[in-house]
Amino acid sequence: MGWRENELLDVLGNKRLKTGDLVERSNMSKTTALKYLESLRARGRVGCEMIGPTKLWFRTGAKQEADEADLPVERGYTELERHIYVDKRVLGLLEEFERVTGVELNILVDKNGMRLIFGEVNGGAASR
Repeated sequence: MGWRENELLDVLGNKRLKTGDLVERSNMSKTTALKYLESLRARGRVGCEMIGPTKLWFRTGAKQEADEADLPVERGYTELERHIYVDKRVLGLLEEFERVTGVELNILVDKNGMRLIFGEVNGGAASR
């Protein structure tokens, strides 16, 4: 199963969500999300209930998994490594950029994407 399918299953958890809510929380386009949801549905991993024009998506067997969902889950560094990988050459380039230009360059990765943050290096401390 691909990472997008796993992400959709994680977002669904034991809830019933509208397509729009799933799209918003999974940070993928509606077309992509629907493609993977239909694939999961065909394999019996998720179900869909139509209420008027609205599709409510849910994991099949969610009621059996509800008890397990109440247990605390700790996501460690290894979980993060599955989703984000930074090549060591990139880190070397950041250090070289700072050394050559005197400008600190940081990368911020969050649910909205990736951003470069520049800061001036003054005697070892960066100001923003």
